Amino acid sequence: MATVELAIILPILLMLVFGTIEICQRIFLRQSAVIVAYEGARLAARGSSTNAEVVARCQQLLISRRVRNAIVTTQPSNFLQSPTGTELRVIITVPWADNSPTKVVVADQGTMAVSAFMLRE
Repeated sequence: MATVELAIILPILLMLVFGTIEICQRIFLRQSAVIVAYEGARLAARGSSTNAEVVARCQQLLISRRVRNAIVTTQPSNFLQSPTGTELRVIITVPWADNSPTKVVVADQGTMAVSAFMLRE
């Protein structure tokens, strides 16, 4: 009788455990992208940073947080020529499939994009 109960409950329990791991990883991934976008926007708002410096710093932070194959874009295309008060935006796009630990429970299709903006000083 116990073997039958285990055979019924074990797949459900494993699905719950792996689903919890997957959802926690996705929350961590989103939070990591938000932090990186914020730090990039903060660097851009200082007024002396170029777009290349902001992208390089964001890539460095993404690597340190173990986020793979993320794309960093900035708007406008040249921070140094933007007048004071211009909205400077950093967008981080992360593919789910490249950053999933389990790939068992939740489909790994698509991307997640977050952005942060600050006004140029």
